[in-house]
Amino acid sequence: MGSRVLVLHPPLTVARDFIDYPYMADLGAVQLAAVLGDQAHLVDAFALAGASMRAREDGRWHLGAAAEAVLAAAGDDWDLAVVAYTPFHRPPHRDDVLGEVLAGLATARPDAPIVLADLYQSGQHYVQVSPDAVRASYPEIDAWVRYEGEATVPALIDSFFDDGARPSGVHDGARPDLATLPFPAWDRVDLDARDAFARSVIAAMPGRRWAFPIDGRTLPLITSRGCPFRCTHCSSNPDVAPGQPKTQRRRPAAAVAADLRRLQRLGADRVFVLDELVNVSAAHFDAVLDSVEALDLRFEVPNGMRADYLQREHLGRMLGRVTTVSVSAESAAPRVLRDIVRKQLDLAQIDRVAEQAYRAGVPLMIHWMIGLPGETAAEINVTLEHALSLWDRFGAWPAVQYATPLPGTGLDEDGSAVRLPVVDWGPRFQTVPTGSAHTVDEATLRAFRRTFDARLAASQGPDKLIVNVTYACNNRCTFCAVGTRTQVDGHPTRQREHLMRHRRRGVTMVDFDGGEPTLDPDLVPLIRYAKAIGYERINVTTNGRLCAYPEFATRLVQSGLTTLLFSIHGATARSHGHQVGVPEAFEQSIAGIEHCRDAAPDGVELGMNVTLTKGNVDELPAIAELCESLGLHWLNIQFLTPFGRATRRVAPNTEHAAQVTMQVIDRFSERMKLQVINLPYCFMPGYEDHLSGDLAKLSRHMVFVNNEEVNLAAYLAERRTKKPVCEGCPHACFCGGFYELGDVPEPPWLVSDDDLVRRVEP
Repeated sequence: MGSRVLVLHPPLTVARDFIDYPYMADLGAVQLAAVLGDQAHLVDAFALAGASMRAREDGRWHLGAAAEAVLAAAGDDWDLAVVAYTPFHRPPHRDDVLGEVLAGLATARPDAPIVLADLYQSGQHYVQVSPDAVRASYPEIDAWVRYEGEATVPALIDSFFDDGARPSGVHDGARPDLATLPFPAWDRVDLDARDAFARSVIAAMPGRRWAFPIDGRTLPLITSRGCPFRCTHCSSNPDVAPGQPKTQRRRPAAAVAADLRRLQRLGADRVFVLDELVNVSAAHFDAVLDSVEALDLRFEVPNGMRADYLQREHLGRMLGRVTTVSVSAESAAPRVLRDIVRKQLDLAQIDRVAEQAYRAGVPLMIHWMIGLPGETAAEINVTLEHALSLWDRFGAWPAVQYATPLPGTGLDEDGSAVRLPVVDWGPRFQTVPTGSAHTVDEATLRAFRRTFDARLAASQGPDKLIVNVTYACNNRCTFCAVGTRTQVDGHPTRQREHLMRHRRRGVTMVDFDGGEPTLDPDLVPLIRYAKAIGYERINVTTNGRLCAYPEFATRLVQSGLTTLLFSIHGATARSHGHQVGVPEAFEQSIAGIEHCRDAAPDGVELGMNVTLTKGNVDELPAIAELCESLGLHWLNIQFLTPFGRATRRVAPNTEHAAQVTMQVIDRFSERMKLQVINLPYCFMPGYEDHLSGDLAKLSRHMVFVNNEEVNLAAYLAERRTKKPVCEGCPHACFCGGFYELGDVPEPPWLVSDDDLVRRVEP
């Protein structure tokens, strides 16, 4: 048959927050070209000179060569064109780049038919849309082939060339026999140009966490199509009518092995296995693993596997070959998983795989959803807390998305999603809750997600060491958290051992605290030692009284520290003295701040701490004014913690203190950094960005003077309680809850001489 068929994979435009793997979407066109054989002229926009991923002015990404270059490569020596139509083209809305390509083809060959074809492979979100809407968006096309194309598109081509029947209308693609499908026509693709395109994708997103990297030569492969399960959110098997049984078709093991050998001969460094569910058949999955082991190949399986079909031996076989193993949980609330998601999964299997992957050294990603229809706020917290628990215990990365009612899925049983003004469904999974799917309102869902992301980020933040260098203090604050402890200095040798031990495990941030750290004669030498062994951020928290001596202030701020925080608890000598128990403390502290400010070298940041009590809460605006007048641009506002001398008798009314704090933030936030510490989120709605809570304490290790060491978040959590209001709170996964203050101080904490020289474990 001398007639030529153009098979064209066009450029894509995707949202910045795209999901799935658009850089692998050319597989459908390359597979069809193989089916058509020499008849096909294959043009892959990802594999042309100059193909890249680049930012567009409208905030989207352009993937592939420019439309002009694609049209030039297509030429006009063809009689029929088949253009790949992917989920990334935002069906049914007109994509401007695809429209430009189709218009260019129609101009080049006005009498030649153009078939738009999904060329659907598997493993990417499919959007069911109106055929009339698609044809209206692309008047250049003659026909649209939905779903799989390898059987139906050749039949249309044969009818056109053999019988003169011009393709028209909409055709549902028949399922091809995977056993007889030829190997994709990668030999007709400029793989060097495609590799350059992949490099541009990586370069366009610096800092991205690549759970499934595409470095080197990474080529996609399908070993099966479809999924036999009927989870309500999933768009797999799009050609199956609602209520009909779903199946999975698998390529024979011998064919998979042959495919992998050919990919390796083409220079593939890594294979992207795009199956919807690769491990539902143990025999099939074992055959895939046998082949990659025999060829010593690296591979990725980006779509979530079934945890209940994933065994310990599978994890062992994937170790060192995959970057990340991915499983899908969706929800940790049993009712939601059973009745809404309909996943038919025992959650214990998720926990099992998380622990086994951790012990095997295999990185694991677990997929979760929030905002399912009928899901309560309390059930969302169950999911988020479980996801974070598996992350904290086993390092299982929690990939949390909004439940999104893709048209055609069980989440859109009433078809309401079709009527929503959604142009691009892709970014909604990550950034935009879709109203018709959710019982919890959109604003609350966003708050859940923001808090979860903040908690996750905090748990990945750099570790910090906090060293209480002394319990001695020249103030006697009414609320002091360590005021009941024996006033002794730590042992300098042991403190250096702690510094070195944590530095060796990669810690680069240290706080020196007390008591009053400046009373420890070894403080400045400790700072210099910390800097010498590689600590990059060194903070000291002080009442500043000793800095009233200019020579000491100069020595302190020039010792190598990077931040210095002064504790000021009143705006006047009278109010500050009342809080700290020393009448002359205010003048000395203010003089100390001024001396440090004047002597501080560039790069040393100065700030102020205030702890709110009944006696100073209404002075907070004046304290903020004082902070600003002293040239300090950072104020930490701390609520009481129930340690040491802090009791209910000195605590302010929390609601009132929060109101005053919000007023101060409104007034000063544009001029200074304001952080609120140790307050539950619910007291300051709308001010979450200023609430540190226990944010920075997840990766903080505190060393006491007696050489005991604790995780700060866990230590503080012992005194916090959850209340019924916390169950559905969108901040519950991060907020530690409420502190319960007592009526009397803690009993004395006595430190013996033996405690000070207690051996530090390496």
